[in-house]
Amino acid sequence: MLSVYAKQAAITCIMVGTTYLSALAQNDCVEKGTQLFGQKKYKQAIMTLRKCDESTDAQKLLGLSYFEMNYMEDAKKYLQKAIKAYPDNISLQIKYADAFAQNRQFRKGVEEFRSLAKKYPKNIEIKRNLARVLGWNRDYDEAIAIYRDVLKKESDDYESWIQIGVYTSWDKKFKAAVAEFDKIIAAKPPRKHETQARYHKAEVLSWMKKFDESVAEYDKVIALDPKNAQGYLGKGQVLEWQGKYKPAIKVYEQALQAAPGNKDAKARLQNLMWVK
Repeated sequence: MLSVYAKQAAITCIMVGTTYLSALAQNDCVEKGTQLFGQKKYKQAIMTLRKCDESTDAQKLLGLSYFEMNYMEDAKKYLQKAIKAYPDNISLQIKYADAFAQNRQFRKGVEEFRSLAKKYPKNIEIKRNLARVLGWNRDYDEAIAIYRDVLKKESDDYESWIQIGVYTSWDKKFKAAVAEFDKIIAAKPPRKHETQARYHKAEVLSWMKKFDESVAEYDKVIALDPKNAQGYLGKGQVLEWQGKYKPAIKVYEQALQAAPGNKDAKARLQNLMWVK
């Protein structure tokens, strides 16, 4: 018969072995989940990581995966757990705040980003996010003021500058918005940002019922980026408003050539089937 000490030693060995195997399985789970997340296979990552969701690394990846899948309540739950484990991880805190905004809880999103801005007053990314969500909450003046403050520190931040024009237009200050986009274009930004500025300018011109000017601007968008389906769709919409249905059909066909399978272009062509 085994002595008491031998029995205790055997039990200890079994417990240690079980703990080791459990830790090994958890590591494998997190490693596989990490690979799936890196491959943007978020659904599969979630299914894998749920098996080891007591791990802080799994919680972080689960929060990020749920965010990408647009399941914001689950994203918030796991991101909150991950933040407790990684309190200095600013990216996780930004994602957590943004989950409220993405879930259309704009006031709560603003509140969370304000809190982060106070905690990290020099963080430009947090300021941009605060401005973005303020705009979504229709606090246009404050959002624009924050973006202008960002531009004082980073004058080549064309994304923020474009958002100033966008929020100005959302505030129905159309002339001021067009002037803002003209300033951006005059600054000769990279092609990507010039395309964005011209697209938004064309959109605002259409809201002002300056249809010919809008179409001309959309043509410049298309010239800058022939694969940009949005440029064709915008131009086609304005042509429809002008009653130029046949030219609009040709433009939507061009949109499909630029982006085969584009659902908006297909739907608009379907709506114009009556045109002979």
